Amino acid sequence: MIQTENFIIAVRCVTPMFLTLCVGLLLRRAHIVPDEAFHHLSTISFRSLLPCVLFYNVYSADLSAAIQPKLLLFLLLWVLVWFLVNYAAYTVSVPDPRRRGAYIQSAFRSNIAVIGVSLAQSMLSQEGLAALAFAISVVVPLYNVLAVITLETCRGGAMDPGKTLRGIVRNPLIIGCFLGVVFLFSGLRLPSPVEQTVRNLGSAGSVTTLLALGASFELSGVAQNRKAIIHCTLHRLLTAPLLGLAAAILLGFRGDALGIVLVCLAAPTASTAYPMALACDSDHQLTAQLVVITSLLCTFTLFCWIFFLKQFGLL
Repeated sequence: MIQTENFIIAVRCVTPMFLTLCVGLLLRRAHIVPDEAFHHLSTISFRSLLPCVLFYNVYSADLSAAIQPKLLLFLLLWVLVWFLVNYAAYTVSVPDPRRRGAYIQSAFRSNIAVIGVSLAQSMLSQEGLAALAFAISVVVPLYNVLAVITLETCRGGAMDPGKTLRGIVRNPLIIGCFLGVVFLFSGLRLPSPVEQTVRNLGSAGSVTTLLALGASFELSGVAQNRKAIIHCTLHRLLTAPLLGLAAAILLGFRGDALGIVLVCLAAPTASTAYPMALACDSDHQLTAQLVVITSLLCTFTLFCWIFFLKQFGLL
């Protein structure tokens, strides 16, 4: 019975995203609008709408139940260590810098804001959800900083530290998180109509990103990128959560805390990786394929992780 319930939870969390991706693909196939319109839609999402999602997630967090220093420290150290390991490994093994950026982003950057939060609402207690919201406010900015560093250094040519720093400071996603932290700790509140507007724009950002992502999916490129897709998908959905969860269990994390680790490490490749790859001249086609395919397969892998942890009384 537990297995069935967990499977249904995972399916319900992921299915709306899959359907939205399919709508984007169908819209493109129907030629209702020019293909360039989806690129513009992705740009609007990245520069305007997605920052609202991240701002509101941080702005609306409950500080009284959210701050768990040990958990936050673990997540930050894991993301940094995992990023450095993969950056070093792929710098050696993937010579094409544009393609390397897609490999590295897929390895360390998970879809906490969409898949993680949806799954957590069915898995965690109210206190756990508050802790996850604050964890997102810490981990997502780090994801974005590391993604900007990755994509700026993988454009090709010599690294320009000044340009990389400007890319980090000007990144809309990082700005959205930073403003959310400022409002959260200062206690400032937006007027109710403005707050509702930000929330609505954030909701639109999630949808438009997925529509543009679904429209970007090219079946013709899957065969060409087959080896890369298989490698990156297994790395994202199996290797990363296996090593991360093992470390968390050894350190004594259980219950909601381990659930937060699970949704942070076992989620598919972040959907925001695609608009960032497109904006930074990375291999956005491979990135889009990895986001869509890992999102498709994570229904099964998340079920397996939840089932395993519940069977051993860890979750």
